[in-house]
Amino acid sequence: MMMTTTILAGKFIQMQFIKDVFKIEGMLLSYLGDGLHEATGRTIYEEGVIHSLPIIFLKLNLMPGQILPIIARSSDVKLILKYAIFRNRSFGVCYKLNENKRTFGTIAEVYEHSVEIETSQSFQIKAMGHQRFEIVQVNKFPESHEQSLALAKIKIIPDTTLTHPYNILCLHPKKRNMSHGEMCRKRDMWQTQWPDWVYKQFDVYELASRLSKKVKMLYKDVKISDDPTLLSFQVTRLGIFSQEQVSELLGIQSTNLRLQYELQYWNKTQSMQKFLCAQSGCSAPVCNMSNVFPMSPEGPQGTYCNSWGNIHDMITVTELDNDLDVIFVGSPSTECCWFPGYKWTIILCPNCQSHLGWCYSADENLTLTPKVFYGLSVRAITSIKDYLVPDRERLEEINDGEMLVTF
Repeated sequence: MMMTTTILAGKFIQMQFIKDVFKIEGMLLSYLGDGLHEATGRTIYEEGVIHSLPIIFLKLNLMPGQILPIIARSSDVKLILKYAIFRNRSFGVCYKLNENKRTFGTIAEVYEHSVEIETSQSFQIKAMGHQRFEIVQVNKFPESHEQSLALAKIKIIPDTTLTHPYNILCLHPKKRNMSHGEMCRKRDMWQTQWPDWVYKQFDVYELASRLSKKVKMLYKDVKISDDPTLLSFQVTRLGIFSQEQVSELLGIQSTNLRLQYELQYWNKTQSMQKFLCAQSGCSAPVCNMSNVFPMSPEGPQGTYCNSWGNIHDMITVTELDNDLDVIFVGSPSTECCWFPGYKWTIILCPNCQSHLGWCYSADENLTLTPKVFYGLSVRAITSIKDYLVPDRERLEEINDGEMLVTF
């Protein structure tokens, strides 16, 4: 089957919402403090060329357009951020370095940072995810023995969308430059008309529509993008996919194929209704997935950094299971609170005593809604007991009344 291919350059993916992101980030990241120096300019990495890039393995995935706040205290984080800021302000973020399979990540670019970073014991930065990449070669980071750092050779993953194909195919290579009308009149050309349902297997808007409907059925309060590319990244931050799966999805060049994988997985696990404790051997039910709600304008899942420099991916929910008597650790605190006007308390799983997340309660003197909500650490929960990383070789039948075929 013939298909036309549209390459969407990485620098254009976020343009339609990047202004809104910067409007809300001031409120979301107020805990980083005021007085950060605003950097200007962008570095666009060319496709089809091998680039050298400093990489940090953070045990989290950064998506294009996502904001990454960092309070740099540890030696490895300070080293790579100084290296990036004093050059072009770009560094790579990967979940982890895979030994036996390909490793993918996203380029982060610092757009605000503390004025004094050379001599201070800690400093703050705000970065945003842009282009995706694949690691080609890993080298030791200069003047460092940290396993979390690398100076890697990378290549950019282009954003490719397959659009509706022509129904008329040219068989003669010398005549492929002819106009559409001329092609139709030539005997050495042939025509084919595929049924409409075949095209729907690949149509990016059809796939996005089907996935969007499923997301809205489960998460009624979550706003979903109409853009297929943005949607394919947005659904990775709803608590459905594991970090390993998200890392795999980052490496898929085609938006069509990425949406197909997401639909396939969603249909296989559509009976799941609860988040479970991810601790090995536990799997205690934590809460209904329908309790997920967007506490911040960025969405239900956000990336936050505490005063010790620890970075957390967290998803917000309205309530926990009635049968889950979580263990509260310490007294409510406002120190470095990610949500102004709230106090936080650490909560542990009552079954295995592992860290689940935080309970947030509103200040009694403020009229905030909700009065109480919970932030679950993404690494502490899972949606099913056993999951499979998407099969990159073929797409299996999904329970959607249609068969998705490999292309």
